[in-house]
Amino acid sequence: IFGIISFYKYYFYIKDDTLIVRKGIFKKTILEIPFDRIQSINNEQNLIHRLFSVVKLNVDTAGSARDEVQLSALKTEIANELRQQLLDYKSKTRSLSRSVDQNDVIEEALPEKKVIFRLSLLQLLRVGVTANHLGSFGLIVLFFFSIYDKIREVGLDIQSKLEEYIPLAEAIMNSIFMVMFLAFLFLIVSFLLSLVLTVLRFFGLKMYRIGDGFIIESGLLNRKQYAAKDNKIQIFSWSQNLLERISNIYTIIIQQASSVQTATNKIAIAKGLSFENIDAVGQYIFEHNYDDLEQMKWYSVDIYYLYRMMARFTMIFAIPLIILLTIGLYEVLLPVGLIYVILLMSCVLRYKKKKYGVSDNIVAVRGGAFGHQLSLMELHKVQNIRLSQTPFQRRRQLSSLNIFTASTTMKIPEIRTEFAMELNDYLLYKVESGNKPWM
Repeated sequence: IFGIISFYKYYFYIKDDTLIVRKGIFKKTILEIPFDRIQSINNEQNLIHRLFSVVKLNVDTAGSARDEVQLSALKTEIANELRQQLLDYKSKTRSLSRSVDQNDVIEEALPEKKVIFRLSLLQLLRVGVTANHLGSFGLIVLFFFSIYDKIREVGLDIQSKLEEYIPLAEAIMNSIFMVMFLAFLFLIVSFLLSLVLTVLRFFGLKMYRIGDGFIIESGLLNRKQYAAKDNKIQIFSWSQNLLERISNIYTIIIQQASSVQTATNKIAIAKGLSFENIDAVGQYIFEHNYDDLEQMKWYSVDIYYLYRMMARFTMIFAIPLIILLTIGLYEVLLPVGLIYVILLMSCVLRYKKKKYGVSDNIVAVRGGAFGHQLSLMELHKVQNIRLSQTPFQRRRQLSSLNIFTASTTMKIPEIRTEFAMELNDYLLYKVESGNKPWM
């Protein structure tokens, strides 16, 4: 009964370029959101929404702790009409601001939708094969640990039951064949899990250009639509892991202005793109400033960055290696030692690829170990800059430069303190002397 009454007490309308939502039974709530505060309207459609031919509409404003308004079940044509009214308002506002004669009649054409990238089934399979399978392996391990904790919470004595299988476990661990078989089994399960999660998330992925922004939509059971305006984008990144590098596909990440609470909700991810797609997106976001990458001078971080990473992994693996040597589990010692060596190699590669560059308009940071990553940010997007220095860095006259934006932080680690201060002053000068808005 409460749900039925709530339904009939929940409605919205548009008045004077303002979205107004009224809801509540005992506690009346009225939300008024002017169109000029609305940053994006995103559609979301799960399996239940599709059965009833409706969508969930998320209305986002800058700086809110969450989506300002969520209209849970709208007919598709109503959702599209609301989005179109917002686009018409934005278009009219831009035209009026550019007009010299305010008495002129302005007829603005509707924004053209231009497809930048469409993920085919074959490309989707490639994305699933090249996904981060280590992440899926971690999910499996966490799943079994959570089951173990739940069993202990209900009062079952699982410890005594496990002790009965200790001889069997020891026999398995003493067999190299069984260890390799279990490792292979976990890899297969991790691979299948990654493939399923990729299909569920990126099925039917489309990225297209409309007006002065992007729309990214994807999903099999829960289809989401993500909008990203050019002026709201703070950091644009592309990356390749080792498998993606072999398959010659890329992943892009677009981070928009957001509050701390909603930072993860303002990140758009698209996978399976070609380098031509990456270049096209970069040209749209940065326009002529994107050409700065061709003349940019790149700087390397200090070798202390390598020493610090290697020391961290050595401390993590030192105790397990000593224990394995002490109890004589030489069969397990070999794979653990091999993992340690691979991690040390990744540290060397990560150090060699960690570079940064600053031009008149863009700051860029490169990275990656067996893959590649590049993050770009326009200088007028800088919100704050902080120099940090640990006692170990102070002894070596090193510092880390943290560049804060309205979405996240871009960090340049282990650089000479003198140069870090010069870079800090230069970035502050560019921000203070520029007249471009950060959003």
